[in-house]
Amino acid sequence: MTAGEFCATDVHRLPRSLVRVVRAPAEDPRLLMWVGRPGVRLLSFDEHRQVDRASLQRFPQERDASVAWASVPRDLVIRTERCGGRAIEDYLRDDGDVIITWGSLSLPSVLLSASETSDRVEAILATAALLWLYRPDQRLVLERNHVEDTVTIARIPGAAPPPISG
Repeated sequence: MTAGEFCATDVHRLPRSLVRVVRAPAEDPRLLMWVGRPGVRLLSFDEHRQVDRASLQRFPQERDASVAWASVPRDLVIRTERCGGRAIEDYLRDDGDVIITWGSLSLPSVLLSASETSDRVEAILATAALLWLYRPDQRLVLERNHVEDTVTIARIPGAAPPPISG
């Protein structure tokens, strides 16, 4: 795996509204490959790690990788809801980029606009029990934890990281 590739093995589990199969370039040993649909970019593993350091790694974490919200300063937590449909809708209302990361590295992180995310939110939420929507421009993260039936939105602590290079 080169630095620019993603290590995800389960790209096929992503919603079809995010990815599609195309013929691989002639120099690629694969015949077919997964790519993001127009307006959707699959992040490389290096980009995923950069996003993770800029967002989730700034919070204490539980053993299942979810944020340990009880240990997060209350002034950083903006909103917590059961189910969270309204919170997600509000979170995606403003323009800007959203980076989706999943509770499993077998799924690649995905970059798309807030409006594109909003249009696909049901399929996105059905993909994994634990996922995060990161708004780098707003320095916010939304955690959707299906097992606990919660959605939590928080400001990311610390200084703003450099933009994602890719």
